[in-house]
Amino acid sequence: MENDQGNPADSNRPRRVVVLGSTGSIGTQTLEVIAHINALHQQGLSPTCLEIVGLSAGSDFASLSKQGAAHMVQDLALSDADASINAPQLRLRRGPSAARRLIEDIRPDLVVAAIVGNAGLDSVLGALELGIDIALANKESLVAGGQLVMNAAKASGAHILPIDSEHSGVWQCLLGVLGNNYTPPMPINDSIKRITLTASGGPFRDWSAANIAHATPSDALIHPNWSMGAKVTIDSATLMNKGLELIEAYWLFGIAPDKLDAIIHPQSIVHAFVECADHSIIAQMGAPDMRCPIQHALSFPRRSIGACESLDLKSLTKLDFCEIDPDRFPGVNLAFNAIRAGGTAGAVLNASNEVAVHAFLDGRISFPRISELVARVTESVHTQTVHSVADVLDADTEAREHAERLVGSSVGGAR
Repeated sequence: MENDQGNPADSNRPRRVVVLGSTGSIGTQTLEVIAHINALHQQGLSPTCLEIVGLSAGSDFASLSKQGAAHMVQDLALSDADASINAPQLRLRRGPSAARRLIEDIRPDLVVAAIVGNAGLDSVLGALELGIDIALANKESLVAGGQLVMNAAKASGAHILPIDSEHSGVWQCLLGVLGNNYTPPMPINDSIKRITLTASGGPFRDWSAANIAHATPSDALIHPNWSMGAKVTIDSATLMNKGLELIEAYWLFGIAPDKLDAIIHPQSIVHAFVECADHSIIAQMGAPDMRCPIQHALSFPRRSIGACESLDLKSLTKLDFCEIDPDRFPGVNLAFNAIRAGGTAGAVLNASNEVAVHAFLDGRISFPRISELVARVTESVHTQTVHSVADVLDADTEAREHAERLVGSSVGGAR
């Protein structure tokens, strides 16, 4: 494993990759991109070659085993310890720590971290502590345990390669300013004045507050631009997704919160802006296709023929930008509050939001109550300094319990 600015992608041997959360939306697209990169390599069109050496999922063993067979991978991990499985031909790890044990057993060159939610923190830390590079799609690891994650990366020399489209956009802009070997957690300097993330605005960007109040799960799950899982799609509808991404950017790039911003950009063509000290603004543009940032992370520091469609600039009639309305979408301000509070505030925000989103999807609360419930929990749960994963998990548990009480209590205003 190379931990200096030399990169395993420059080696003649295949880069060994473990994909965590391989059966989810990002995981399945990652497997598509790996197949694309390897096809280019076989045609002599790219020096990059990737070998999938491990896969993990939550509870969907049928899909996981099918992926293993398709990619000739016998080392698998399933976080569900209760499902009845008979697979003696596979090296299957089971239980909540299965993904971390998979990494520790295999010691790959790169881990694609695409487990949804706080459940991905343990495996992300496990990889970084071993000095293994992370292609990070699990934003909750940074939201809930950002201090732990960045400390682990700095201590081991591991690189964090952002996969979220906005953070990949920031990263690509920073490569042009800070040098083509820049990766988090390397520090930025005073040549960077501001980082701005874009938000599509979700399905309700043009809805009035009165109409949003009556939005159903079916309404909220129709995203205008992106194909994502249910939880992330609801987060996009509340714009909490953008709030979580601002916390992620705060940790990834080590930038002060007053130098972070987000704006609505309905076309989802510009993914991020970086403003320099001289007031020049660099933008990263591309089609709204998650395979683009995935391929950038997997191929870095090289670029090769894209798995996604090329952006047709001639077809772009306009690019719109507008301010986020904090009254209709309070999630962004809640995220800035968490950044400024520090400690376990991110874990509390993330946990309460997960409970609220699932309660909405189950029909137990209305759409506006998602942000209201998160605000109530973040105001009520005391913030602690983060010294260990236990601190994060304790805050997560306390926040979830408080959120569930609010969901179940009409007096608490959750209905």
